Amino acid sequence: MKNLIAIIVVSALFVSIGIKAVAQANTTAKSLKVWLLAGVNLKSNPDDKSKTIATIPYGTIVKPLKSAGEAKALTVDFNTAALKEPYQLNGKWIKTEFNGKKGFLFNGYLSAMPALEMDDHGFVETEDAYLKRNYGVLKIAKRIPKKGTKETSIYYKNGAVTTETYFDGCADHKLLLKNISLDEAMLFEKVLHKNADAAQNIKVEQQQAGVIKISSYDCD
Repeated sequence: MKNLIAIIVVSALFVSIGIKAVAQANTTAKSLKVWLLAGVNLKSNPDDKSKTIATIPYGTIVKPLKSAGEAKALTVDFNTAALKEPYQLNGKWIKTEFNGKKGFLFNGYLSAMPALEMDDHGFVETEDAYLKRNYGVLKIAKRIPKKGTKETSIYYKNGAVTTETYFDGCADHKLLLKNISLDEAMLFEKVLHKNADAAQNIKVEQQQAGVIKISSYDCD
């Protein structure tokens, strides 16, 4: 009986190790999208001063390649309307391939999130169109918080929520995103408000781990 228990324990251990190895392999092979509107520079070496081999456009899917050694963590200044001061975007140099050319790029500009789409005139889709297209709607709730205002909240199947409160020709916009890092939220906000000239008081706030609120205000 003791031998049988030992065999079961050892077998479980190997299964656990196997699952972790598969998870690590999947992470390494995970495809990511470029989330920088100007594109990301592919460098000959993991150094910003090295030669630029190519510029990988926004929305392009890239796949990390195995690279010798562990890349050092680094930060870059990221300017966004949500903050008065540049945001410190975190990441590291990773090896990848683009159009048959291998090189290195800063992965702080990458995310597994589906990219926001743009039309032929360069206008970005709304957050509602983006969430409907990628995840679908769970329910829509409408209410009148006080006289003269109308509020509509849309709940999406991935846990995201958009809330718009209208009053006197103006609107408060709130977007709650789940399972997203603050870095990814900064990238998302930058693209989302690319054409939003009327948007004011743009904020990106971390509510708790993995939950981010993006808010703004505009008038007709």
